[in-house]
Amino acid sequence: EPVLDENGQPIPEDAAAGEGEEGAKVAHATKKKRGFGLALPRLCGGAGGQAEEEEDLRDPMDRTRWWELIFSIRGFENVTVETLKLFWTVSIGSENPKKHRNRVRLQTKFSSMFTLEKGKVYTADNPILMYDRKTFALSYKELEKHVVKVDMWRVSCWTFNEYYGVKKQKLALIANRDPNMELRILRKLSRKQMADKKKAKSVADVALFRCTVNLEEIFDFDLSCENWTLELSKANPEYKKSKSERKRLTFTIPRDRRTLPGQRRFLGKGAASQTVEWNREQGRFFWSNCGKFVFRGTRTHLQNSYFIVSVLTGNPPSFLANSDTVAKMEKKLPAQPHRVLGRCLLNLTSVLDMSVFQGKVKKFIPDADKYIVGDINGNVKCILRSKGMKEPELDFRSTRPEQLKTATTVSHLNKAERYLVLRIKKCEALPVADFDTGSSDPYLRCTWDNMVMLSPVIQQSLRPVFNQSFYFPVRVVFPEMRMNSKAERKYQESILKYELNSKGSIQIQVWDDDVTSADCLGGCQVTLGNILNVRGAEKRNLLGALKQEKGDDEEEENELEPKQAVSNQWYEEPRSVRVYDGSRTPLGQTALANKDAALIHFEAYFYPDWNETLRFEDTTHHEGSESVWAKKESDWSKVNEIKAADYALPFPDSIGGKKPKEDSMTMNADALRRFPCIGLHPLTRSETPLMSFLSAIIIPEEWSFPAKMLEWVHCLSFEITQRQTRTGLIPADGWKDPEYVLARRKGAPQDHAVLLCSLLLGCKQDAYVVKGTIYQKDPVVSWEHRENLIEHTWVMTRHKGWVTFWEPCSRQMYHLPNRYDPKKSRRKKMQRGETVAVEEEVVAEEGEEDENAEAQQWEGEVEDSRVRLEDMESLPTIGRMPKPKARSQVKKKDEEERGRDRLKRELIEQREGLPIAPSKKMLQEENLVTWLPYDSIEVVFNMNNCWANRQNHHPATISYDFDEEEEGKWEPLLKGEELETLKFQPITPSVSVQPELRPFIIDDLQDDLRTEMMQNLQLYRGKKGMDTLFDHNEELMFQLRIFLELQETWRQIDPDGPEAQRVLEGFKELPSEAPKEVRDTWTTTQKFHYFTCTTLRLRKWNRHGSPFFESSASKAYEQQQAKLWSTLEKLCEEFHKKEDSFPIKRGKKFRGYPVHFCTSDQESIRQYLMQIDEYKKMMDLDEEDVYYTIECRILGRLGGILSVWLY
Repeated sequence: EPVLDENGQPIPEDAAAGEGEEGAKVAHATKKKRGFGLALPRLCGGAGGQAEEEEDLRDPMDRTRWWELIFSIRGFENVTVETLKLFWTVSIGSENPKKHRNRVRLQTKFSSMFTLEKGKVYTADNPILMYDRKTFALSYKELEKHVVKVDMWRVSCWTFNEYYGVKKQKLALIANRDPNMELRILRKLSRKQMADKKKAKSVADVALFRCTVNLEEIFDFDLSCENWTLELSKANPEYKKSKSERKRLTFTIPRDRRTLPGQRRFLGKGAASQTVEWNREQGRFFWSNCGKFVFRGTRTHLQNSYFIVSVLTGNPPSFLANSDTVAKMEKKLPAQPHRVLGRCLLNLTSVLDMSVFQGKVKKFIPDADKYIVGDINGNVKCILRSKGMKEPELDFRSTRPEQLKTATTVSHLNKAERYLVLRIKKCEALPVADFDTGSSDPYLRCTWDNMVMLSPVIQQSLRPVFNQSFYFPVRVVFPEMRMNSKAERKYQESILKYELNSKGSIQIQVWDDDVTSADCLGGCQVTLGNILNVRGAEKRNLLGALKQEKGDDEEEENELEPKQAVSNQWYEEPRSVRVYDGSRTPLGQTALANKDAALIHFEAYFYPDWNETLRFEDTTHHEGSESVWAKKESDWSKVNEIKAADYALPFPDSIGGKKPKEDSMTMNADALRRFPCIGLHPLTRSETPLMSFLSAIIIPEEWSFPAKMLEWVHCLSFEITQRQTRTGLIPADGWKDPEYVLARRKGAPQDHAVLLCSLLLGCKQDAYVVKGTIYQKDPVVSWEHRENLIEHTWVMTRHKGWVTFWEPCSRQMYHLPNRYDPKKSRRKKMQRGETVAVEEEVVAEEGEEDENAEAQQWEGEVEDSRVRLEDMESLPTIGRMPKPKARSQVKKKDEEERGRDRLKRELIEQREGLPIAPSKKMLQEENLVTWLPYDSIEVVFNMNNCWANRQNHHPATISYDFDEEEEGKWEPLLKGEELETLKFQPITPSVSVQPELRPFIIDDLQDDLRTEMMQNLQLYRGKKGMDTLFDHNEELMFQLRIFLELQETWRQIDPDGPEAQRVLEGFKELPSEAPKEVRDTWTTTQKFHYFTCTTLRLRKWNRHGSPFFESSASKAYEQQQAKLWSTLEKLCEEFHKKEDSFPIKRGKKFRGYPVHFCTSDQESIRQYLMQIDEYKKMMDLDEEDVYYTIECRILGRLGGILSVWLY
C-alpha cells in the first residue's frame, strides 16, 4: 500500500533519500504510516518490478525526475518614491493550485528585515542563502506547472505587515536559463483592484530582485573509458628502464560529489576503482577498454569532480600477465608484483562537451628531472540517465533542461579540499563597449589551473559592484600530499612546488556581455608568489572577511546588514590566512579607448592556508626575463639585416631585398620584409616569444576533419585594427593567445592562424604558423588599381613529404608535393633524442638506401665553402697568367658575342647557383605549383622554436626541411643550449573549447535578424515613397531552407577528394551550353553534376592531389566526405523537385541569392549588405506589385561561433 502525505498524495519510495529537511519529513511520514517496523512478507510477488515497468512505459515527459535546488539572494533595488522597510519570502508551489496540485513540499523561507531608501541599491556582501541543496521529484511536464514565488512584505510597526509585491517564475524557465536572474517585483493588487481591468493592466514595479537560482536535474552518468595511450618522456633519465617494463592502468573515479579520490588513502571513501590488464605489445602502451563507471549527481557536481589514472609498472610472468582469468580477478585489486610509476589527475570539467582527455603522468619523487614520467590521453564517453532509470531513454527525443554554466557556490564545495579563494569587489572606470548607450555590460572571467569561472552580468555600468567569490579547488595528484599531511610539509620545497608551478598564474578578465561576440574591457594576472609571499596573516573564511561585532551600547549604523549568525557551517569557520590585497590594480589588455585608467579591487587567499614557511618564487616572469628576449630579438635583427643585404645584391628589386627593420614610424609593409620573433604578452605587456602564443587544443573527433575544422575557424568574425590596416604591418601587440580569441569570438587574420594551428597541434599534426606577405588591392587608391604589399599569416602542416598551406580567410587548402624529406627529418630527431611517431610507410622503407642522402666526407677532407658573387673579383692570382692556347672555332664564336650579353648570361648562371635562388627541383613539372596566393614567406614557428627563411622569398620555390643543418636554408631562433636555458611557457597552457550555443538562443537570434532585415528594407523603401510587400508562404520558406542547408553542406566539402573528381569528370561529358529543355531530360545525377559545377562552382586547383586522401589513415576522412556528398546530392534532388512549380504567386518570377556572414551582429550585416550592388538594385526596384522574401538560417559551432546565412 502506498504511503500518503498530509495532502493525500503518494510518497515515492526514493523520497527518503532526499537531503535536508524534506528527506527527514518523508522518512517521518513513512514511519508514521507504517506503524510497526516489522518486515511483512509480500503477498504479490514482483510488485516493485511491475511499478518500474509502468514507469518505463509512461510518456518521457511524465516520468518522475529528481531535482536539486539552491536559491540565494544577491541584492535588490527600491524603484518606488518612498523609503521601504521590508523582508522577503521565497516559496515553491503550483502556478494554479485550483487546477494543479502542488507536488513540491518545501517550507517557505523568510529573509531578514531591510530598510531601503528610494532609488537605492543593496548588494549583499555574501549571497543570502534561502534554499541549500533541497531535492524534490517532478516530471518535465509538471515542471511547467510549478513556480518559484518571491513575495515582498512591507513592515509596519502599528498594524499587520502589508503584502506589497510579488513575482512568479516557472521552474521550467529557470531550468533552461541563466541561474543569475533579475526579477521585476510587481505591486500586489487587491481583489477589487484586480477586478478593475485598467488597474490590472497598469501594474507598477516596486523593486528589482537579483538572485541566483540553481535548479538542476540529478542524473546517473555512465562513464566509459576507452582507447587510452601512454607516451613516456624521453627527457626522463629512467626512460629506457621504464620502456622495457610492462604497464597497466588503474582508474579511480568518484561515485558522487562526496567520494572524490585521494581523500582517504588513495581510493577515497566510496570511490570506484578498476585496473586494466597489462599491455600486450612490447614498447606499445595502449588499452582499448578500461572499464565503465557510474556517477550520481547534477551536471555541476560532475564538472566539479575529477578522477585519477595510476600507471603501474613491472615484469610479471607471462602466464599470469596474459591470462584473461587473472585479469578479471585483479580488476578491483591488482595482486601481481608491480610498483606505481606515476599518477595523473584529470578534471571532469569538459566531459559533457568532449570526450578527449590528456594530462601529464607525475611521479612522487623530489627530483625535477624525474618528476614528469610522460603523457597519457584517452576518451571518457558520458551517457546521461535520469536518477533511478536503469537504461538510457531511447524514446526521449526532446532536449533536457540545462542551465548556463556560472561560478561555483559554497553549497557545491567539499570540506576535504583546499580552495584558492578569489574575491572580487568592484571595478572602476571601465571603457565603453556599447556606444549607443554609452556604457557596458561587464562580467568577470577568471581562470586558474585549466578551470574557467564566470560571474553574473552587471547591466549598463562602468563602475560595477560584483562582490563575487570564486572558489578554485587546489588538487594534488598524490594521495600522500593530502591536506595537512606530514608529506605535504616534508616535500613542500620540492614536489609541492612542482605541482603548484604547473598550475600557472591566476588570470582575471572583465568582458562585455554579448551573445554573438565579446569585447575585453581589461585584465590582470596574479601569480602564486604574490599570495604566498605576503607577510602577516588575517582572519578569513570561505565567504570572505569577518564582520566586526559591535558592542551593546553602539547603535546600528546600517540596517541593511543583518546581524551575523553564529558560524554553524564548516565554510564559516575563521582561519588565519595570507591575503593578497589587489585593491586598485590597473586593468590592461583592452583594445577599447578609455580616457581614465580602469581599476579592479579584489583579494586572493588559500583556505585553509599552507604552512607559513612555504614561499613561492615566480619563475614565469622573473627579474631580467624581459631583457633576455629583447636582447635575443636585437641579435636576430642584426642577422636579418646582413642577410637582407646579401639578398639585395643579386636581386635588388625583389621582395627579399627589402629592409627587415623600420627606419621610421611612417614606413609600411611595401618597403619592409620583417622577421618577427617576439610579441607582447596580453596581460603583462612584456616581450614574449611567438611560440608562447600557441597551445595544443583538444577537440572532439568529429570536428578534427580538415575541411570541417577550416570552415569552423573561418566562421570566426574578422576584425583588423586601424593601425594594421593603415600600415599593413602586424604590430607587436597584435598577437593573441587562442583562449582570448575564442572568448572574443573575433580577431585579425593572425588570430585565426594561431587558433587553427593550436587546433591542429591538438590533433597531433606537425603544424606551424607562417608569417609572409601578399599583394592586396588598395581600396582607397582604386583609380590607380594599385596593389599594396601587406603582412599576412596562415598555417602550414607537413605530412609524408607534402606541405599543406591552410588559409583561414578564404577557407582553402594548397598542397605542395615533395617539399621536405620525412626520413631525413626523422633521422635528425632521433639524433636529438626526440620522440618520433613511426608510420607504416616509414618503417617499410627503413632498410632501403636513401638516394638523396648527402655523400659522406672522407677523413681529412676539407669542407666545401661557398664563394659569394662579390668575392670572386678579390680572389688572388698565383704566378703569371697562363699563355692563351690556340684559338678554336668555339672561342672564335664566343668572341663574336659582345661583352654585355656575355656578362649578363654569366651573371644569370651565377645567380641560379645561389642559395637564395629558386630551387630548380621545385620548378620541375611534377613539383611545380602556380596557384599559391602568397608572395613571400619570412618566418614559421610552432610551440618549440621559430625559423627564419634564408632561401628564396617565394613559398613555392623552396624546401621545408627545418632540421636541415646546411647553411642557407632555415635559421632557428633558439640553437643548441638555448633550447634548454631559454625556457618559456604557453600563455594559456590548456584551452577548453565551449560547446555550441543553445538551440533556443540560436532561434532567438535567427528571428531577431530576420525581423531586423525586414524592418531595414521597409524603412529604406519608405524613405523613397515606395511600399514593401512580403511573401513568406510556408512552401516557399521550406524551399529556401533546403537551399541554405545545401549551401551550408557545400562549405564543408573538400574539392580535392575522389568524389569531387567524379563530379568534374561527369560534368565534362555534358554539353557546355545546354538549354533548359535539354536539361529537363537529364538524369538526376547529371543534373547534380551540372548544378555543382555551375551554381556551386566546383573548382580543383591542387592538380597534384591531396595528402589527406592518399594514406591509409585517411579512411575516416574519406567516409565523412562521402557522406557529405551523398547528403548534398539528396538535398539537390529534393530542391529540384519543385523547380518547375516553384511556390510563388502566379505570374511572378523569383530571383534571389544567398549571402554568408561570419558574424551575427545586425549592424555589421547591414553594412556588408549595403556594399553589394545587386542588393541595392533589388531594394531600389520601383515596379509595382513586387514581393520580397527574406530567410535566415544560423548554425552553431564550437566555442559559441556562428555560421550565418541570409537569403
